[in-house]
Amino acid sequence: MSCARLAVSAIAALAVIAAIAAPAPPARAAPTQLTRKTLPVNGGTIELSVEQVSGAPSSPADIERWVRRAAIAVAALYGGFPMRRVRVMVWRTPGRGIHGTAFGSGLVRVRLGVETPPGRLDSDWVMTHELIHLGFPDLDERHIWMEEGLSTYFEPIARARVGQVPVEQVWREMFRDLPQGLQRAGDAGLDRTPTWGATYWGGALFWLLADVQIRERTGNRRSADDALRAILAAGGDQSRHWPIEQVLAVGDRATGTDVLAGLYRRLALRRFEVDLRGLAARLGVTGARLDDRAPLAAIRRSITAPEPGRAR
Repeated sequence: MSCARLAVSAIAALAVIAAIAAPAPPARAAPTQLTRKTLPVNGGTIELSVEQVSGAPSSPADIERWVRRAAIAVAALYGGFPMRRVRVMVWRTPGRGIHGTAFGSGLVRVRLGVETPPGRLDSDWVMTHELIHLGFPDLDERHIWMEEGLSTYFEPIARARVGQVPVEQVWREMFRDLPQGLQRAGDAGLDRTPTWGATYWGGALFWLLADVQIRERTGNRRSADDALRAILAAGGDQSRHWPIEQVLAVGDRATGTDVLAGLYRRLALRRFEVDLRGLAARLGVTGARLDDRAPLAAIRRSITAPEPGRAR
């Protein structure tokens, strides 16, 4: 998640809050021992601190490799690491599992289960998700879906672009999970539906539709990547609070379209419907294999291509 304030009211379900909140490390009988390492990345530096636990299967070296992989994917997405200096603190907790929170101060705090094997880190999405948050401004609470949806949509895409996850897997899993973001009876748009599904997958749907529509309108010359990079270049990282109007205006100006503003009116302010099955068919995400004969297959390929915006 993007910041701790979400735990107050944006996600009401207690189970979700417990999974994504980032409380201070519990008190310990003995002083905490930390392994510290400075990791240079493209355009920035990560100050990595890892709590030492003897006998844990994932060593500090495994954790360092995990953080580096995530940083590579995020730097490729933004055209450089989104903040000059970031602190990543990894605390060890009982059992298995990975839970993280990004803060506007340039801090990412992650709770890593002591029994988590190195192989889980190699396929993990949490670290990439949290680091993506650093390159987008903090918004009013009712717009938290735009922040969480951004990381939910771009995390697998960023990893696919640098060869960390198979492209076909990205699209299969995306269209498997997107229905969780569709509106239900009584919903009234993403700004007024603070549920887990709307926040993460409704937000991801917004960014997928934005990416596809921008590419359609510009002949695949512009994309949601251009909007993100322009917002970041204008100073819109996680340390800054922006009104939603500024995000939409800067992003649309960068693409030469009104896609973000139009989709915001359609998806945020009233109940909406989206034909996901039809969209999947147009992109070629149907059947046993991706269909390169589909009308928007070139756009689908360009979204996960190593060079964003280039049709392949």
